[in-house]
Amino acid sequence: MPTLNVTPEKRVFLSIISEYDLNRSICELIDNAIDLWTKQKNLPLQINIDLDADRQTISIEDNAGGVEEEKLDHIISPGKTSNSIGDDVIGYFGVGSKRAVVALAEDITISSRFKNLKTFFVHFDDDWINLNPHWTLDYSETKKLLPSNTTRIELFKLRTPLSKDDIKELKSHLAEVYAQFIKMGATIIVNSETLKPVFFDNDWTYAPNYPPSTFASQIELDGRKVDVEITCGLINHSGDPDESYGVFMYCNNRLITRGLVDYTVGFTTGGIGLPHYNISLVRTIVRLKGQSRDMPWNSSKWGIDTKHPIFRALRGSIITVTKNYVQICRKLQGSWDKEFFPFKAGQVTTETLPTIENIPKRRLPGPPPSKPKWDVQVARGNAPVVSKKPWSEGLQDSIIAADMISRSTLSQKNRIVSIRPTTSMP
Repeated sequence: MPTLNVTPEKRVFLSIISEYDLNRSICELIDNAIDLWTKQKNLPLQINIDLDADRQTISIEDNAGGVEEEKLDHIISPGKTSNSIGDDVIGYFGVGSKRAVVALAEDITISSRFKNLKTFFVHFDDDWINLNPHWTLDYSETKKLLPSNTTRIELFKLRTPLSKDDIKELKSHLAEVYAQFIKMGATIIVNSETLKPVFFDNDWTYAPNYPPSTFASQIELDGRKVDVEITCGLINHSGDPDESYGVFMYCNNRLITRGLVDYTVGFTTGGIGLPHYNISLVRTIVRLKGQSRDMPWNSSKWGIDTKHPIFRALRGSIITVTKNYVQICRKLQGSWDKEFFPFKAGQVTTETLPTIENIPKRRLPGPPPSKPKWDVQVARGNAPVVSKKPWSEGLQDSIIAADMISRSTLSQKNRIVSIRPTTSMP
């Protein structure tokens, strides 16, 4: 039977350059280190990132465990990974770090020392990708030993010029994405600055009657369980200037989406509504924990796979809780300084549900009652007088009727409202 040679062309590396910017690429390399650290339980993880805007070079070094000699091909070969789809890790596609280094630079050297054994390094560049049709790649032992359990990635000839603003933005990005891992003991250092974690669940407003709510449950998929936690509430400042309102999603402790306000999570006409300042206090945080195959992320781990069954099961509840707080936010707009911002301490209401696919609205704080119409306000204000002088109710209703007619589209409305009301007196 004839066979086909389906070995991929190496230019597959170059096809994804436009999909990766500095932030996403560095995250892919950090993900690898975190996964290795999570599985091997080595000493506290330390990741050092040096970005030189003058020399246009990048270096990333971690002490997560190093790569064994027989697995050095995992560094380069697309699809190869030591992670299993059954692991509670971040990456299992086996393509992220390979795409990331090529997206960042034309000249790449990767060195690694597994435990306290020998140090090996591999080097490749655009010539190897463009001019060499073969997938074989030489590797060598180096006498310049790395510290035990260490991997170092050195990037030269950067494809996109590196600026000081890029470095500043990267620091902020990493502090948000890996906040939970930093809290768990990982240290990330960028240009000698140790990053402090940035969380999005510590600036709620605990306004009376409108506290944030957390719902926890599990979703079962083919016999496997995924822990789910959805928290929604109002924050104590407008999230419009820094785009910090909307939906945030964490998968296995890593931030996947930040301030998502598009159709994916219901921000559309007829749903939650379009993004606008008047709903900029609303924040929903979704946390998922389970096997990597059950996480609804895309292959770059910076977006949601909307077709994934876990996300499809959650989408309705995400929209329900978010829309509820949007209604509260809208109805009290103009009174935020009084109704929300002063209340910066309190408790999140927490509830464990048998299922989280359809959160009942009755378990959420209700929106404030609508402002009564003008005629109802007049009637309420005059109630004490009418109760003592019942004959005055006719005069009151005539005034209300005249006002309603004057705002109508009737062609003879002025003539009608000029008719003098009469009131029977005892």
